[in-house]
Amino acid sequence: MKNLCEAIVFQAKDSIAHRQFDLGTCGADEIVVKTAYTMVSPGTELRVLSGHYGAEGHYPMIPGYCVVGQVVEVGVEVKGWQVGDWITGRNPKAIAGIKSQWGGQASMHLYRTTGEDRPVLLPKGAEPRDYAIAEVAAISLRGVEAAHPVPGETAVVIGQGMIGAFSAAWLASRGCRVCVVDLEEARLERALGFGVAAAFSARDPHVAERVGVFCNSGADIVVEASGVISGVELAYKMVRRKPQAYGTQYVKEPIHFYHGDWPRVVMQANYIDQITMNPFGFIPGEAAIIISPFDRGVEDRQAAVEAIRTKRINPAHFMDLIAPYRQAAEAYASLRERTRFSAIFDWSGAPQA
Repeated sequence: MKNLCEAIVFQAKDSIAHRQFDLGTCGADEIVVKTAYTMVSPGTELRVLSGHYGAEGHYPMIPGYCVVGQVVEVGVEVKGWQVGDWITGRNPKAIAGIKSQWGGQASMHLYRTTGEDRPVLLPKGAEPRDYAIAEVAAISLRGVEAAHPVPGETAVVIGQGMIGAFSAAWLASRGCRVCVVDLEEARLERALGFGVAAAFSARDPHVAERVGVFCNSGADIVVEASGVISGVELAYKMVRRKPQAYGTQYVKEPIHFYHGDWPRVVMQANYIDQITMNPFGFIPGEAAIIISPFDRGVEDRQAAVEAIRTKRINPAHFMDLIAPYRQAAEAYASLRERTRFSAIFDWSGAPQA
């Protein structure tokens, strides 16, 4: 084997193993990256492990899309990259002989140096582990930036899993007054410890009214990150109305009067169930801008790296379990059981050719 690679493999539904592969040779426009750390994207990877997102009937597969590693080989036509560079990477080139469900959870990777899946260079002197969060953080960053938050605006984030926690952090970093909603008290306490202004339990039957007190009856920005229909229903209850909707007098001003000043709803999660709604019942005050970011781009990933470098976002806030990659089964179980908030795998000691 030219490049021996060990990977975490979802063997079958709810079954995790480790297997070795031949990574293959480095193509002319590719680089070989030795993995230092990978981060689990809990919502996505746990759903894949449970058979969702097209996984059912297609096991075995290598999951994951959050990689930090070092370049150890450069293709003959590659320009700009050097051996020794540190990168954050997303979807590597698939390994022959096994399905890649993004394929990041492995000890070695081949990356093309062109296209949307190309790696992002880390700053000189970076602590690699700090950047393990970059790929997941960039997903939330794209949604928040799409909402164009303005300092002083009020924002509500529903769901405090990984995506929701990053969304709250990005909004706070933009000067918004942020509150969060979640079912779990531990996640609410965690958010308060990291600087959000308020946290409310989704178990409270009057949670919408509680949030209304915090944000003057409606938020400028609502981020739905729970991934469940009840979260979507709650999100639309929390959107602010345009001014005349607060009073009892029936007033209809010209619709163009409010252009550019509608509240924003960011659908930041993925949903297994179909969502249906009656817009006249869901959207208060005639309109809201609905944003559904699909994926992060290279510029979003670079922005996340820069935010970590400049300490605009603190990676330690999002790191809970850091474990050897051989403990993957236990780590995924802890995420499913909610005893851990996040998991990062350390790939030191993985075999090499």
